[in-house]
Amino acid sequence: MRARTKWAISLGAIFVLISVGGLALGDYVYREGTSVPCEINADDLPNSPSQFFTPGIDNGPFPGSGWDKWVDYDLSEWWITDIPVDEVTIPGAGGVQLAAWWIRPTYPAAQETVIVTHGYGTSRRDYNALLPSSMLARAGFNVLLVDQRDTGESTCVDGRHSAGQDESDDFAAVADWLVAEKGISPSKIGMFGVSGGAIATAILPAKTDNVAAFALEAPIFDFAETARKEVEFQGFPGFLWQLADTAAKIRGVNLNKTSIPAGIEAAGDRPILLLHGTDDQRLAYEGALKFRDYAESVGVDISLETFEGSDHTEGMLSETTRYSQALTDFFHQALHQK
Repeated sequence: MRARTKWAISLGAIFVLISVGGLALGDYVYREGTSVPCEINADDLPNSPSQFFTPGIDNGPFPGSGWDKWVDYDLSEWWITDIPVDEVTIPGAGGVQLAAWWIRPTYPAAQETVIVTHGYGTSRRDYNALLPSSMLARAGFNVLLVDQRDTGESTCVDGRHSAGQDESDDFAAVADWLVAEKGISPSKIGMFGVSGGAIATAILPAKTDNVAAFALEAPIFDFAETARKEVEFQGFPGFLWQLADTAAKIRGVNLNKTSIPAGIEAAGDRPILLLHGTDDQRLAYEGALKFRDYAESVGVDISLETFEGSDHTEGMLSETTRYSQALTDFFHQALHQK
């Protein structure tokens, strides 16, 4: 009996050590995998609405040599030089302060306004947030281009991306600000999110009624599957995602508290536009198909604009005219008719 007891105690100790070690590893993956810079990325520092540039080799939105052809790509025709742009600070959720550009080609004569936000680990100074903002502004929409919390010049809370949970709370507050401070009707407010910003945009319908239409560049549908692939992209074994998710919950963070399907369902009769490249290495095109199919199954008005052969957010460069037309047509129809 004593030998058995010692064996059981040894096994228990080994189990505890493995569990503690696994959680420690999961916590490391969580911290690394959700880390975002509480600053402006160095290659985005020169960028503003009046002039913005694509980043250099190995700094683009997708890996590999496919990005090389876009280095030093001329975007000057999209620079905003003849439209008023104001620096504003907007209260987000929980005392967060969000830095933004208020680009106003028609305000206050016209109310149609689109909130725009950037992808994971970047800021409003990234070209792939500035370029679609210019597309919208040139089509007559007022644009509020916002730094998410923990990025750019917004409040640094903890240097973590919450997978759209806290960020969507902030954007609900941004919509409230547009209604209260700018006098804009909720029926005239849309939102466009790029990549990681598309996650917050997908969840946003569940957080507010003050946004009437939603556009998403490179959307995802299954958060757990996407997180697993992101863990692999960052050089870790994919199975560590489950440990990272557990570690996050121990820290009091539920990265899937409001799910993307819940956001889709909450959209109701508010339309959604998806834009996605078929060759996206970061967020697979399959996610857009699953998103669309689920939205259709619950009766949401949804459309998908596909960019054949385009990598992550590349459609706005490879087919700029069609991209601009799809984006602006969507918001014209969604916001001008109300």
